Amino acid sequence: MTSQIAQPLSRNDIRDFTYNLRKAIGVEDKPYFPIMRFLELLLPQLDEKFELQIYSEQEMGDAHGLTYPEQHVIRLRRDVYDSACDGKGRDRFTVAHEVGHYFLHTPARIVLAKLEQGTSVPEYMNLEWQADAFAGELLVAANLMKGVPPEIIAEQCGVSLSAARYQYGKM
Repeated sequence: MTSQIAQPLSRNDIRDFTYNLRKAIGVEDKPYFPIMRFLELLLPQLDEKFELQIYSEQEMGDAHGLTYPEQHVIRLRRDVYDSACDGKGRDRFTVAHEVGHYFLHTPARIVLAKLEQGTSVPEYMNLEWQADAFAGELLVAANLMKGVPPEIIAEQCGVSLSAARYQYGKM
């Protein structure tokens, strides 16, 4: 079985990356990360080739978002985009997940590997795990939220309660 494998990254590596990203845009001390402002206004400044594409539910099907780093494109389903703009935690997470793919999964950082039957990609090399970890770390800054109850994390960081509980357990 052929699989895509990402350059190995630990949660701490990803946490450092997201902290530096927060710091670069001046929000390292703010619990709420402005993911939609980042996506629409700041990412195009960081990468002048960046393009945000919004597609209908019919065009995207079950995919909530797709990212093509080599083409400088993030594609979002219209309902996900609208809900993220409205501050819905689950959709904010989806957007942050796609931003994670954008930064972490450029062609130079991805390889194809043949896996023996019955084996799987280690978590720290799994593209989806890395993008989820990125989203969680970006939206819930460990340096600000360590020891804060999940209900408060969800409210202050604009994430779902399940995402807050998960991140709480990783700090």
